[in-house]
Amino acid sequence: HYVSGQYYLSKIAPTSNRNGYPLISTFHQPTFEATLLHGLERFACVEVHFEHTVETFEQYEHAVHISARSADGLFYDIECLYLLACDGGKSTIRHTLDIPLQEVNLQRLLLPTVRSNTKRNHRYAQKWLVVDTAQDEDKLVTVTFFCNPTRPAVTVPAPNSRRRWEFMLLPGEDVKDLLPVEVIQQLIQQTRASQRNGLTQKAQVERRAIYTFHAAIAKTLSQGRVFLLGDAAHLMPPFGGQGMNSGLRDVHNLCWKIQMVIREQFPSTLLQTYHVERFPHTSQMIFYSSLLGRIIMPTNKSIAFLRDLLFRAINTVRPIREFLSEARFKPQPRYKRGFLLFNKDSQCRKLIGHMLPQPYMKTREGVRILLDEVLGDSFSLLRLYDKHEEAFVSLQDIIWQQLNVKFVCIQPGEAPNATVKGGQADSQLDAQQEVTLIIDSEKQIGTFLSDNRELCLLVRPDRYIMAVFRVTEVAGVAAALRKLTSTVSSTTNSPSLK
Repeated sequence: HYVSGQYYLSKIAPTSNRNGYPLISTFHQPTFEATLLHGLERFACVEVHFEHTVETFEQYEHAVHISARSADGLFYDIECLYLLACDGGKSTIRHTLDIPLQEVNLQRLLLPTVRSNTKRNHRYAQKWLVVDTAQDEDKLVTVTFFCNPTRPAVTVPAPNSRRRWEFMLLPGEDVKDLLPVEVIQQLIQQTRASQRNGLTQKAQVERRAIYTFHAAIAKTLSQGRVFLLGDAAHLMPPFGGQGMNSGLRDVHNLCWKIQMVIREQFPSTLLQTYHVERFPHTSQMIFYSSLLGRIIMPTNKSIAFLRDLLFRAINTVRPIREFLSEARFKPQPRYKRGFLLFNKDSQCRKLIGHMLPQPYMKTREGVRILLDEVLGDSFSLLRLYDKHEEAFVSLQDIIWQQLNVKFVCIQPGEAPNATVKGGQADSQLDAQQEVTLIIDSEKQIGTFLSDNRELCLLVRPDRYIMAVFRVTEVAGVAAALRKLTSTVSSTTNSPSLK
């Protein structure tokens, strides 16, 4: 909710459930990170070392040599095939590679060839007080932007009675004056007063810090065998809630490609598509987050008044109001260039590069399950078809086996005589056809494909649609895939860990 005084500028409440979950959700990041860290215990090949510092690194033809220092001052060397720099907004590795950050603004998006003035790269730099609280009695689950020119603020609910508060620092304010807990409690109470919710209990302040919000992205996301991910690659204001999300998208885009290259299933040129695919969408997300911030940040009362008038006017127009409510202005993660196979068919082209929806489906036993749980971690070939034993009879090329492609037939409508049992996915393949059958019980995939039974979708491990083709074109697609894999070297010098 975007609130100005007692008026709502906009209420964003998307109803779409195309990915199986609400489009707007919040979580407690330390809990999430602890869950991921605990999950690493499943892998004997993974070692985690906290309080270690990368001192230097050198790239060679087949490896990267890293010199690191432990917390007790001991130095040791590591050799690896690839180095993934996830070392934050002040990334030492990015600075060592001499990769500059460039500002993301409307001019850069419209005129990407215009060179930026390096002195202005950090023009968008706004300091905010960020506070995390616990034992908060406020039950409101809405993310609220207080578009108050006297003190712009944001509150974000989190699980287990936690809440985040963000307050803009005003010109002339001293950072030290805002950090005392009693000052923070006053800011929270002043902001809550505009909500008129009657809350008087003071929440427990768990964490407080001053952050400078930037809107910038690295000029290139990779150099040789080194790749920038997360805050090391891009910095964005938090108003769109896309900072960590963008870092996760970086990881999901890159890591399966590295795996394919190491396994010699594709040439190393595949890794060049990381920048090609991630840079445009990340730039759009940074601009989107910055724009949301600009809406709430005016401290000039005249400008804020004009903004309020504008939103009151556009909210009287139903199509615009629905456009805002459904968050359709948010940049969609579609790749227009990169590791994709395009063709001339207009119906096919409009699907290529999009992320595959993740609706709920049903197994042949009637178990309701998310589509991702069926597809697994490899390439998938999907077809909407009534008879799974006939869906892929024409796909006999060896390339499908080489890429470990999983064949998935999505049967329209309800499964005959479907019964729920066990609660587990039907992951067994048909003994003869090696095809996984799943039921499009909610008809979302059918709608996505316009109920076209002739289309086949080749879906990448990161769930982006790499190719869309008709069954009569399978030979051409197989040939294109063979060409992509044919340049793989027959030998790879794999460095050892020291």
